Amino acid sequence: MINIREATIADLDVLRDVGCETYREHFSAIWSPTGMQSFLNQDFSPSTLGKSLESPDSHLWLMASNESGRVVGFSKVNWSTPAPLTGEVGVELQKIYFLKSAAGLGYGKQLLHFICNRAMQRGEHLLWLDVLKSNSNARRFYEAFGFQEIGEIPFKTDLAEIGMVVMACELSRLVGSISSPSGGLS
Repeated sequence: MINIREATIADLDVLRDVGCETYREHFSAIWSPTGMQSFLNQDFSPSTLGKSLESPDSHLWLMASNESGRVVGFSKVNWSTPAPLTGEVGVELQKIYFLKSAAGLGYGKQLLHFICNRAMQRGEHLLWLDVLKSNSNARRFYEAFGFQEIGEIPFKTDLAEIGMVVMACELSRLVGSISSPSGGLS
């Protein structure tokens, strides 16, 4: 089981370190080393993270720690964001990453349950995300959770045009399956 808590500005350095580490672990094959570093310098820069962490009405950052207290993953949620292709306003699950050493332990499912509960508490009805077209494991994970593909959008790195699949889930369909999530908020 993981402990889930909201990240604050005091977590900026840990969030940046875990963000860069997880992104490198999972996506280094789609970037050149220079391209990867440039992306990380932009996406996980202290100023970008700081602005986002200081906007809780727009964004929710969650940190996930294992039993020994080590941060092993995180997520970023954007509230009231129009989904690509449909324009329907919902909650965007922009990031949900775990260290490879924490993969396969059920942590992703626990964090996703937590996010769904939080979104429903806010009165949101739709959760959407985009995932690399080539990431079949992630797509299967989200499909098993109740997400459906609604289309594709372009995405490219400095090495290739890869594409993303947009997936969405009506939160009302999940009420029975997420009413008692694992993990706790501290």
